Amino acid sequence: MANVIINHAMSDEERRRAVFAGDLVLQARDDTTAALAAHATAMIAEAFGELDPERAQFDLPVDDFVSRVGPLKSRFTNDQGTKELIRAVLDRYGCDLDRTFFDVPRLRVVPHGGYLSSGVSYAYKPHRDIWYASPPFQVNWWMPVFTVESTRAMSIFPSYFDQTVPNSSAAFDYGEWCRIGRQLAVSQVGEDTRTHPLPLAPVDTTHEIRFAGDTGDMLIFLASHLHATAPNDSGLTRFSIDFRTIALDDVEQGRAAPSVDCEARGTTMGDFIRASDFAAQLLAPASSMAASDE
Repeated sequence: MANVIINHAMSDEERRRAVFAGDLVLQARDDTTAALAAHATAMIAEAFGELDPERAQFDLPVDDFVSRVGPLKSRFTNDQGTKELIRAVLDRYGCDLDRTFFDVPRLRVVPHGGYLSSGVSYAYKPHRDIWYASPPFQVNWWMPVFTVESTRAMSIFPSYFDQTVPNSSAAFDYGEWCRIGRQLAVSQVGEDTRTHPLPLAPVDTTHEIRFAGDTGDMLIFLASHLHATAPNDSGLTRFSIDFRTIALDDVEQGRAAPSVDCEARGTTMGDFIRASDFAAQLLAPASSMAASDE
């Protein structure tokens, strides 16, 4: 059974042990996460100009929206300041920066209703990150840029933590995704035709948990948790940030999530850089992160 741990004072080691047991860790905003949210907010405001970004979809044709969001997401991902702010967050959370690696964060943009749910605003179906070739010792970090409610949040299905879900991850190849899938994102408007790993049977949502946080509140959970983009019917576009970490201690000790149903090929480990100096990579890179918006 997954526990939800709220605002506990924990060392990084204690937090990771809880996460690897399937627990969900929720921490209120602090000055480092607020700074990261402010950084994203400034970029969002620049991209949308005089328009209210949470309501801009109602004033823009979809193609115009995509032409703003695509470059915005890539700029956020590749910005040096973004990396420095992530390092500050990890330092505040007690991570050993010399032994903690992260892949640069993504800015997620989820419009209201059926306006856009593909490409740069892909609405993720229930999935585990390991289906996308993430390693089983990966820890996920998620935070809203603007306050979100349950009607535009992220869903987790904790009852599936160690239960098999029939899925199409056998068809997912991370090398192919890097070569083709990411570059196609801006062209996927009406329908997303890329090879996403999907459940092949209905997901029981009886025990679904939705996290509706304030600006900069942080949710931390394991990559093997089944989770999804909650349908957005709030009347506002959702902006959120997520990134992932790997601690060398977990790799060396063989601490890993249950991998009961993953058949994806390849690994994302080449995308992870050392938090202390951004120089060393955890593994020979599978691809360049430049211009990545996924």
